[in-house]
Amino acid sequence: MDAYVKAYHHAWLLMPDKRVIDDSETGPIGRLEKDLLRFNITLPQLTGLLWWWTDPDRKALPPPSIIPSVLRVLKELSERLGGLGEVLQIFKHHKNQFLRESLRTYLALFSLDRSLIPEGEDNKLSDIFTNPISPLRSDHLDGAVSAPDPAGTPMFGLINPERTLRNYTEAGVDVRLTRANYRTGRLEVSAYIPVKAFVRFLEKQAWRIDAHGPEKIPLGSFRLQVPGNPVAINAALCSGRFPGVFRPYPIEKIYPAKDPENSLLHKILAGWLQDPNVEDEIKPVYQELFPGSTNGNNRWNHWQESESMRSFFPMSGDTYLDGGAIDNTPSNSAVDYIRNWVDENECSKRDVSLDLYVVFLGKEPKVAPDQAKDPAIFDVVTRTLSIQGAAKESSDANNVETINTFGRRAESLGRALDLVLESYGETLASLPEDQRRQIEAKLHERAQASSQRGYLGRSPQGIVDRMGHWTRDAIARDLPIQVDEVKIYPEEMPLDTLQFTERFGYRKENAIAMLTMGCYNTLWALRTRLEVQKQEDLDDQDRKSLDLARSWMGTEEWPTDGDVLEQYRKNWHCQRTACSFHARHCPHGAIQKT
Repeated sequence: MDAYVKAYHHAWLLMPDKRVIDDSETGPIGRLEKDLLRFNITLPQLTGLLWWWTDPDRKALPPPSIIPSVLRVLKELSERLGGLGEVLQIFKHHKNQFLRESLRTYLALFSLDRSLIPEGEDNKLSDIFTNPISPLRSDHLDGAVSAPDPAGTPMFGLINPERTLRNYTEAGVDVRLTRANYRTGRLEVSAYIPVKAFVRFLEKQAWRIDAHGPEKIPLGSFRLQVPGNPVAINAALCSGRFPGVFRPYPIEKIYPAKDPENSLLHKILAGWLQDPNVEDEIKPVYQELFPGSTNGNNRWNHWQESESMRSFFPMSGDTYLDGGAIDNTPSNSAVDYIRNWVDENECSKRDVSLDLYVVFLGKEPKVAPDQAKDPAIFDVVTRTLSIQGAAKESSDANNVETINTFGRRAESLGRALDLVLESYGETLASLPEDQRRQIEAKLHERAQASSQRGYLGRSPQGIVDRMGHWTRDAIARDLPIQVDEVKIYPEEMPLDTLQFTERFGYRKENAIAMLTMGCYNTLWALRTRLEVQKQEDLDDQDRKSLDLARSWMGTEEWPTDGDVLEQYRKNWHCQRTACSFHARHCPHGAIQKT
């Protein structure tokens, strides 16, 4: 994989040269900037006009003091929107949204009325990762990243544009990406979901939508699954679709109709479950998966007739934004997947532990005491937004630990109850039959008064055994999965999310710092976690990871003294000299921190 990783690094560093956002003088943004400079209206005129327009007691006609400003704006707009007649038409048809419609019409002159990147131009982003590219070399870092490659340089295609998420699943890598439905505001998962998996999802989750309605389900707390096989690059482009920068992405591009595995989804999009062809595909699978179920037809009828389910699920023509826009906690989707995997493989949830590596994109937003005194308005707003973003990340981590605690306590209670029931059953077996039946009848009578009826049965006889089976089944299937969250924090974050060009803040040195930082912080977090575990608690993958970390970080014994460990954290040397960043660009490579 080494060459592919280096090719990915090269592609990522080449992004500004691809001009995904065209900020040149002849591009849309450049032409907009030139036109704005020609606007012959002063700030006082604009301020007075806006103040009048937002007045709740505004009269139909502007006051005399505002008329010159109104005439100036009309003149400037008419020059750009096709004349005074066109401006008056906009006012006539959009009187209540005149400013919005005028602005939209004006931005349309530069193809910026829908998004910062015009439709079709976002193909440049997919080309970066689908066109063959050479692996990153040291001379790319010291000179131009886009320098010509020597003859015979091997090229690597990172993603085949025809590759689907089924291809990844068949290779043993289950990819799950989130997307936010623009119409419903709901979170959906892009993943390879065959019909069987979709039917399991309906059986386990559809009741939430049907019983409570979408408005009772908090935004971001439910990750909807639909059947189909998404195209990998399209699902990725949709998942990272930053609002305003890109136009919302149509569902038909994520799930091309030409793929037979997407035919069921397209039928659902158009005709919901009322489509008889959908029923012909789903009901036999339901009967196969749940042969003993007597509620199959009833549930199917409920699903068909449920307006809340229909509105919750996607429809033809739906479009999508970045899933992180409403839910920036991808750990939820990871836990969902493991839970589904446990159910499908009929494992006990208490026998499965998920090692979840979470890479944070920023440090906790702390400021020095002197900076906290007497802040300006923009300081307060900026800091509040920073705290808000960090709070979402930390609360997600805390929720995981809280669920783990409840799971451990519930398991302890369940084990204790199972032990009591086992001893109770042995005691009952030693009693005379009439006395045993009398005790079972009394227990059955009390159980009938409880809200839990899963172990009642038709008669009192054998109720203790049924309670034992119910308890063990609850421990195995109903308790949460143990999640061991490994947090990886950056030492600093010199690169924001949206920096496609230098005008928007891109700096090559920051991009290099981000790549190297992600590498050495991950190595440190990995080794820190594994070194302190007992050898018998490590599985094969853990041992391989630990051996790799030791090899790259050096074979020094792991310090137990806190001060010595901190010095090692700062000064360890990476042994992987073949890395393109090692010689001059990585603080843990040939160069050292000051």
